[in-house]
Amino acid sequence: MKTCLLLFCTTLFSFTPKEVFSQNEKIKIETDQIVTVDEVFKMIKHQTNYTFIYKADLFENYSEISLKKGYIRAEKLLKKVLSHGNFISELSADKTISIKNKPSLIIEAAKDVKMQQQVVKGVVLDETGEPLPEVSVSVKGTKRGTFTDFDGNYKIQLSNANEKTVLIFSYLGFEEKEIVVGSKTTINVKMIPSQAKLDEVVVIGYGTTKVKDATGVISRLTAKEIETAPMGASVSSLLEGRAASVNVQINSASPTSNVNIIIRGASSLTGNNQPLWVIDGVPQALEVTSGDVANTLFNLNIDDVQSIDILKDASASAVYGSRAAGGVILVTTKRGKLNQKPTFEISTRASVSDPDFNGYEFFEKDDYINFTQAMHKQDTWARGSFDTRAEEWLDEQAFFDLNTSEWDMSDLVQNPDAYYDGENNWLKEFSQSPISVDHNFSVRGGSEQSTYFASFKYIDQIGVIKGGKTENYSGRFNFDTRINEDLKFELRVSGGVRDADNKDQLLESFRKIRPDIKAFNEDGSFYTEDQYTENPYITLSNTNHSKSLTLSVTGSLEYQIVDGLKLKTAFSNSYSDSESLRYYQQGSIRSDDQSLGERRFFNSKSSANVWDNTLAYSKVFGDKHDIQALLGYSAESRIRRSYLMEASNFPDDEILNNFGSEAEILNIDEDKTESGLVSQFARVQYKFDERYILAGTIRRDGSSRFGPNNRYGTFPSASAAWLVTGENFMQSEKVKKYISFLKLRASYGITGTPANGNFDWITLVDATTYNESPAILPDGLGNPNLGWEESALFDVGLDFGLLDDRLFGSVGYYEKESTNLIYREVLPGSSGYRTVSGNVASTLNSGIEFNLNYDIIRNVNHRLTFNLNWAKNETEILSINAADQELLIGGAQILKAGDIVGRWLGLQTAGRFFVNAEDAYSFTDNTTSSGQQTHYGSYTESTGDIIYIDQAGEDGVGGPDGVIDFDDDKVDLGTSVPKGYGGFGLTYTYKGFRVNTTFSYAYGHKRLWNLPRADIGGVGNYNQSNLVAGQSATLLSPYDADYPRLGDFGISNNDEISDLYLYNASYIRLNSLNIAYKLPNEIFNNSTINGVELTFQGTNLFTITKYPGFSPTGGYTATTTNGTNQVLASDGIDYGTYPSAQVYSVGVKVKL
Repeated sequence: MKTCLLLFCTTLFSFTPKEVFSQNEKIKIETDQIVTVDEVFKMIKHQTNYTFIYKADLFENYSEISLKKGYIRAEKLLKKVLSHGNFISELSADKTISIKNKPSLIIEAAKDVKMQQQVVKGVVLDETGEPLPEVSVSVKGTKRGTFTDFDGNYKIQLSNANEKTVLIFSYLGFEEKEIVVGSKTTINVKMIPSQAKLDEVVVIGYGTTKVKDATGVISRLTAKEIETAPMGASVSSLLEGRAASVNVQINSASPTSNVNIIIRGASSLTGNNQPLWVIDGVPQALEVTSGDVANTLFNLNIDDVQSIDILKDASASAVYGSRAAGGVILVTTKRGKLNQKPTFEISTRASVSDPDFNGYEFFEKDDYINFTQAMHKQDTWARGSFDTRAEEWLDEQAFFDLNTSEWDMSDLVQNPDAYYDGENNWLKEFSQSPISVDHNFSVRGGSEQSTYFASFKYIDQIGVIKGGKTENYSGRFNFDTRINEDLKFELRVSGGVRDADNKDQLLESFRKIRPDIKAFNEDGSFYTEDQYTENPYITLSNTNHSKSLTLSVTGSLEYQIVDGLKLKTAFSNSYSDSESLRYYQQGSIRSDDQSLGERRFFNSKSSANVWDNTLAYSKVFGDKHDIQALLGYSAESRIRRSYLMEASNFPDDEILNNFGSEAEILNIDEDKTESGLVSQFARVQYKFDERYILAGTIRRDGSSRFGPNNRYGTFPSASAAWLVTGENFMQSEKVKKYISFLKLRASYGITGTPANGNFDWITLVDATTYNESPAILPDGLGNPNLGWEESALFDVGLDFGLLDDRLFGSVGYYEKESTNLIYREVLPGSSGYRTVSGNVASTLNSGIEFNLNYDIIRNVNHRLTFNLNWAKNETEILSINAADQELLIGGAQILKAGDIVGRWLGLQTAGRFFVNAEDAYSFTDNTTSSGQQTHYGSYTESTGDIIYIDQAGEDGVGGPDGVIDFDDDKVDLGTSVPKGYGGFGLTYTYKGFRVNTTFSYAYGHKRLWNLPRADIGGVGNYNQSNLVAGQSATLLSPYDADYPRLGDFGISNNDEISDLYLYNASYIRLNSLNIAYKLPNEIFNNSTINGVELTFQGTNLFTITKYPGFSPTGGYTATTTNGTNQVLASDGIDYGTYPSAQVYSVGVKVKL
C-alpha cells in the first residue's frame, strides 16, 4: 500500500520510452540470456542514472525476456519489456520511473488474466536426453518469447491461446521445431541436431566466424564428438579418421608412444611438418608433438576441450605466418556460463588392454632347437667349410669323421653342449593384459558478471608390455569476468605432472634372447652368461624413467573502445621442467664390460613468453554491408636450458649407484638456447548482402633463427566465397527443397616454416681440449643468407547442403608449392666443413578432399547419422640441390627430382633357388666352372635363397649383365603414400541410448615390414618367430616357404630391400566403439543428481587387412638419416617395436 500511495502522491507525467532516455543511451548485453523484467530494470539501473519503482507483484506472471549479446538502446529495451501489457510509465524529476497498470483496465485485466491467460511450461532436451539451455522459445507471428534456463526449463505466458497458436523452438546446431499449443499447459520438446550447423561459430586465428561465412577450409570437432574419444586418447590421437587430409600417425599402443600429424602432406624435407597447435589463443612450441613427457598435448586434459578447429588452407592459417605451412590446430577449452549455478561433473573409467601380435609368436625350446640345427647345417653346406660359427651348434669331431667327398646336411650332428637347460616363453612372460584407470572432476558456473571452470584429472595408463606405464595429474582453472561495462578480464591457468616408465625396448630384448636360457641363477640373481643378448629381467629392472612438470598462465584484458571496436592484450607464460633418468645395471648389454653399471641423467627447463595485442573492428552498415577487421602485434621469446651427465662403473646397483660413487665420468654437458619472434598482422573480411564474401590477411614475422639478411618474412593471403543459395533464383520452395545451402570458395596465400636450429645462420664453435689445455674448434658453418621456407597454397572448393540439410558436405582441390626448403649441401673437403644449410629444395603437394554427413534416420526418438571423409595427397620433389638430385633414404625410399615422395626402390624377386647335393661343390673353391652363380661378391646361392632378377647393366644402363647389383638393378616397387585415406562413422541414438563408431582406412600403398628382413639378415644366437623362421625355406621346401632360408651373419644376402618385404598395407580399422546410456532423469527428481551416464568403449577392436605385421600403421621411426641430413620419414617402414592392443573400458559419469 505504501508503494501505491507513493505512486499516486508523486508529481507525475506520462511519457513514452523514447522520451525518457537520451537517444544515445545504450545498454550493453554481455551474452545471450533469459532474464525477468526485474532483472532488466536492474540492468538499466546499473548502466544509467534511472531507477524504477512499481508494485512488487506487478510482473509476477509476466513472460521472461530474451536478450541477445550486444548493445541495445535503453528506450528500445524498455519498450520491449512493456510491449506485452497495459501499463502507465511515469517519470519523476529525480529520474525515477514508476510503472503501474492503467487504472481503467486494472479490473478488466484481472478478469482477462483469470479467463484467457495461459501459462505454458516444459523442458527442452537434446537427442540423448540432456537438457538444452538457452533454447529460444517464441510465439509464431509475434515478438513474444523466452529462453530455456540451464536445466532446459522454460515458462511462457500466452493470451487467447488456441489451435492456431504455435510455439517455435530454435537452437544453434539443431533443427527448428514448431508445436501447436491448443489447450496444452505442458510441452516438453526433444530437439533434433542439424547436419548443416551454418550458424555455428568456428575459431579462426585471433577471432571467430560463422561456418557459412568462412572462406577457408576448416574442420571442426565439437564437445560431443570429443566425448566419444577412447580412454587414454590424447587431443592429437583422437583426430584419427575424423577429418579429411589429416593423417594421424600413432606409433604404437605404448603408453609413452608419440603421435605425428601431417595435414595435406609434408612440405619440408628436413624441417618440422607438424601443424602449429594453438591452445586458447597461445601458440605452442614445436616440440609439443614429440613423445617427451614435457609434451603439452600429453598434459592437456581431453575432458577440458570444448572444440578443436583445424585450419588447412592459407586463408585460414596465414594469419599465423611462418609457422602455418603444416596447418594450424586451434584448441578451445571449456568455460562457465553467466547466471549458472555450480554444476559438478564426476567421471571414472577403467579399461583392460589385450595385446595383439597378429599371430606373431617366438619359438619355444624344442622349435628353437629344430630351427637352429637346420639353419646351421644349411649354412655349413652352403659355406663349404666348418668354421667357428658352426662349432657352437654342430659336433666338429663327428663332421671330420665323415667322408668329406660324400657328405650331406643330414650327416651333420648336433653339438651335445649347444643348448642350455632353461625353458622360457618370453613373449607370454612379459606381455600382459593390464587394467588402467581415468578419473575426472570438474565444476563450472557463473554469476551476473563472472564465469568459472575448474577441473582435475588423474590417469594411470599401463602398457601391454610389462614395466611400461604413465601417470598423469592435470588441472585447469578458467575465469572470465566483466570489470565494468567496457572492460573484460580472462584468466587461463593449467598445469600437469607426468611420470612415465618406458619399457618399449623390452620387445627387442625378448625377441632376441634364446628360449633355452634360464632367467635366474640358483641364488636368485639374474643370469648373465649369454654374451649376445640381454636378460629381459635385467631390461625390466633397468631404470628408464621420465618426469615432467608443466605450467601455463595466460591473462588478457579486452576493452571496448566504442561500439564494434575492441582492444585486447594477452600475456602468456609457459614453463616446463622435465627430467629423465636411465640406469643400466650390471649385466646389461650396454658396453663391452657387462659388469659395469651405467647411469644417465638429463634435465631440461624451458620457458616461453607470448604477448599478443589485437584491435578488432566489427560493423554492419545498413542491411547489406558487413565488415570485420583485425590488426595485431605479437612478440614471443623462448629459452631452454639442459643438463646431461653420464657415468659408469658403480660399486653396486642398489645403493651406491648415485653420481659421486662412479669410477668413470663418461660425459657432462650443459646447453642453453634462446629464440625470439616478433610479428605484425592484419585481416579484413567484407560481406555483401549475405551473398558475397572477400577476405585477406597479411603477416610479417621476424625471427632470431635467421640472420640479418633474411630475418623477416611476409606471408599474405586472399580468399573469396559466393553464397549461391543467397541469390534470388535459389529462393523458390522447389529449389530449397533439394538445395538448402551452396557455397563456392577459393583462396590463395603464402605460409612458412622456420629453420630447425636456432643458429643455423651463424658459424658456431665448440669446446674441446688440446694437449690437456682448453681449446675451441669449428662446429658448423653458418649461412647468413639462410631464409624462410615458403609454401604457396591454392584452394578451391564447394560446400553444400542437400535434401533439407539431411545431406551436408564439401569437396575441394588444393595445391601447395613449397620453395626455399632448407637442406644441407655437401661442401668440398678443402673448405674444412662437410655441409652448410641452404634454401635449395622445392616440392609440390596436390590433393583432393571430400567430406559428407548424412542423416539416414531423423526423427524425435530415432536418429541414425553417417559421416565420411576421404582424401588423396601426392607430393612431388621439384628439386633438391645441385649436387644431389636423387637421394636414397633409409636404403629403401628415394627422393628424386621429378618423382613423388614415398617411392620404394628395391630388387625384384623370382622365387627361390633349389640346389641338389650333386650340384654342390662341397669344400672346393667357388669357380665359374661349378655352375654356381655369384650372389653378391663371395656369397653363393644355396637351396632356399632368393632369386633376384637382373634388370640392367652397370649404372642401370643397357640390358642384364649377369651380375646382381642393387644400385644397377633396383626398380620401382610402389609407394608408401596411400592412394586414398580417411575415416567414416555411424551414430545411432534412441532416447537416452547412443552408439557411436569411428573407422579409419587407407588403401593403395605398401609398407616395408622390417622384422622378417632383420631376422633373415642375421640370426646369430637370436630366437626366431613362427611367422618368419617357421615359414622359411630353412624348415620348409623352397617351393612352399613364404620366406627364404635364414642364415647366420654374413652368410647370405636374402635381406636386401626387395618386393619380398613390401606388403599391401591397405586396411579398414574400427578405431572406437562407444555405447552410452543416460539413465532417465525421473529417477533423480528428488535428489541433487542431475544425470548419470553409463558407457562402454572398445578401441582398435578389429582391422581388416592383408598386412602381416603387428599393425598396418605405426612401428615407425620419426626421422631417418641420409648422409648429413635428418630427413623426416613417413610411417612406411615398420620396425615392429611394440604390439597393437585392443582396449575395453567401462565408465560412469555423474552430474550434480
